[in-house]
Amino acid sequence: MTIEIELKFIATPDAASKLAQTLADFPHQHQAARALSNTYFETDDNQLRRWDMGLRIRGVDGHYEMTLKTAGKSLGGLHQRAEYNIDLPDATLDIARLPAEVWPQGTDVAALQARLQPLFSTHFQRETWLVQTGESEVEVAFDRGAVATET
Repeated sequence: MTIEIELKFIATPDAASKLAQTLADFPHQHQAARALSNTYFETDDNQLRRWDMGLRIRGVDGHYEMTLKTAGKSLGGLHQRAEYNIDLPDATLDIARLPAEVWPQGTDVAALQARLQPLFSTHFQRETWLVQTGESEVEVAFDRGAVATET
C-alpha cells in the first residue's frame, strides 16, 4: 500500500502549450509521452462509490496493473488516500488478489467480483517531469486524451 497525495488541474490549451517551457526553468527529469489506457469498474448499484473506492486496470507498454483507491480525505484541493497496486499478467480483473483487509467486514469478494462491470475507459498520452524545487521533489504528470463509455 502507498499513500498518494494529488493536486489536479485542468489546463487551457494556451497553458498546456507553455507547460514544458515553464518546467524547464527548474532542475528536472523528463519522460516523453507514453500511451496509457485505464478501465474503471463499478457494480450496477454503485457499491464501490458508496464505499468511497475506485477500481481500475491500467495498461502501459504491454503491462497491466490493478489499482484500488480507498476512502481518503481532501483538504484545499489536495487528495490523500490509500492506494493498492497489483501487477496483473493481462487486463483481466481479479479483486481476490487485493489484501482482504481493504474490503468492509463481511464482504463476499467473489460475489462482488461477479457484479463488477467496466464503467468507462480513458485513453491518453502522459508526459511527466520530476521537478526539484527547494528541498522538495514533485512529479508533474500531463495527460491528453479521451474518456469513453459503452453507451
